[in-house]
Amino acid sequence: MMEGHSNELGRANTLKKGGLRPIPVIIGNVFGLTNEVSERIVSASVTANLIIYLTTKYHLGAASSAIIIFVYQAAANFLPVCGAIVSDALLGRYLMVTLTLFSCTTGTFMLFLTSLIPKLTPPDCGLSNQGCTSPSPLQLFVLCASLGFMSLGASGVRPCCLAFAEDQIAHWDEAQKDRALRGLFSWYYVSVGFAQIVAVTILVYFQDQVGWKVGFGISAAVMLSITLVNLAASPFYVKMKPQRSIWISLLQVVVVSLKNRHLVLPKTYQSAQFHNASGLRELVPSEKMRFLNKACILRYHATNVSDGAGRTNSWNICTVEQVENLKSALSVIPMWSAMIMTFLIQSSSFGVLQAATMDRRVGTKKFQLPAGSISIFEIITFTIWSGCYDRYIVPFLRRITGRQQVLTLKQRMGIGVSLSIASMLVASAVETYRRKVAVKGGLQHDAKGTLEMSVLWLAPQYVIIGLAGAFSSIGQIEFYYAVLPKSMGSFVLALLFFGAGVASIIATLVIKAINLITGRNGMAPWLSNNLNEGHYNYYYFLLAVLGAIDLIYFIVCSYVFDERTQNMSLETSGDAKDMVEFQG
Repeated sequence: MMEGHSNELGRANTLKKGGLRPIPVIIGNVFGLTNEVSERIVSASVTANLIIYLTTKYHLGAASSAIIIFVYQAAANFLPVCGAIVSDALLGRYLMVTLTLFSCTTGTFMLFLTSLIPKLTPPDCGLSNQGCTSPSPLQLFVLCASLGFMSLGASGVRPCCLAFAEDQIAHWDEAQKDRALRGLFSWYYVSVGFAQIVAVTILVYFQDQVGWKVGFGISAAVMLSITLVNLAASPFYVKMKPQRSIWISLLQVVVVSLKNRHLVLPKTYQSAQFHNASGLRELVPSEKMRFLNKACILRYHATNVSDGAGRTNSWNICTVEQVENLKSALSVIPMWSAMIMTFLIQSSSFGVLQAATMDRRVGTKKFQLPAGSISIFEIITFTIWSGCYDRYIVPFLRRITGRQQVLTLKQRMGIGVSLSIASMLVASAVETYRRKVAVKGGLQHDAKGTLEMSVLWLAPQYVIIGLAGAFSSIGQIEFYYAVLPKSMGSFVLALLFFGAGVASIIATLVIKAINLITGRNGMAPWLSNNLNEGHYNYYYFLLAVLGAIDLIYFIVCSYVFDERTQNMSLETSGDAKDMVEFQG
């Protein structure tokens, strides 16, 4: 009776909390003052204009600045994987989000202080960039520490906010929850797109036109506000206790497989027994990656699977579902690796530096487009195409082709790879022309000269990059959701973040290698501090070539990859064993 009364009280408390009320704070509202949206606004505004800040205030070269940005982006994409593990296994989503919001707020305030306190940046250069002082170790430490705290902020906010929002409606009935989730996902993508638009327009405009103090000060104020709002809304949240992370589950399969590496698997599984979670149908592992099946076989160590208290020890034996989850994750790795190049291309443009040398007047002579806002063409294209694809473009293509399925997910991903290559070819051609205009105007050795060439020349390459992202990123998310078991939903976004992080590391190595090779014998490197003396067009063309190689690799992976799962279920009743597809 007491236990039943306790459960009733728990349900009553849950009904008082959660629902739709706290979700605007977690994901998005019309003002954009939200957990993830605020972090995205700050991160996007910093990334968009950071290369200008590093080259003008810290007197760093273009290549060195790009490397710092790539490392920051890599950390912001790698750490969410760690954040997801810590959240699921130790802290829970609310505590993880709250702690990392404080971290992001600390980072933005430190960056704000670098613009506010003169001793935290080198003194200004003299005329014609003569006598520029390099940043001191302390100045670089404060800068890198601020970016580090912001990356740490991304580690909890990005992987947890959407799942935390889902927790608020987890107690609803299935029909009501399904309707709410469809709206929630739409709201999420619109909010993230809105955040990026705000970042590269309003905040970048303040940084460029009003000053770094105001621009970074607004970012710090936004993060502080949402951190306090999140604390104030705490009583209204449903806070789920941490459970075993899918990442820990995958690690257990690897560990147990290695423990049992000396076991000999039977040729047929008809006489073998496998460990299944209690209450579920009896599953048999698939034939692919047979070595991993040693983690769930019962026949040889039935006496070694308990921890002494009658409970199954997951570090001694795993369930068939755990094994198949790891197989599913490993099976998509080739396709995932083929998409890394698209992330690299989408983040490797030096368009901000190019825009800073061009005529940025748009529509009127009084308004100048901030150089850091040039990516607005990419973001708007991505947002419009993503919003219109399912609602308008797919029905239109169905009428033309007469087919229900116009493009498969792998075809959409392939289109994304192809468009990435096209964007670099266009970027190379535009940069070739821009450099020719600079040489013709006598500005080859003047890094700060303004060309008689409109900044809108850069728009086509950003529009194509936006389309590439819409096809490749969304195609990847839907592909992973379609192929991986439902229990691995959190693994999907982690794969996407991890791919972007790997791309940032590769981009750093590529830039270092290019400047090391092309800068020998006193030659100006391709990625010279002065764009007019360098050959950024060659760099873009090289990325297009690497992208073409990656496209061939992607086609091979698409041909080899088998989307069908081969795990079967053996019904326990009767002699006849019915084979059913494993659904995770």
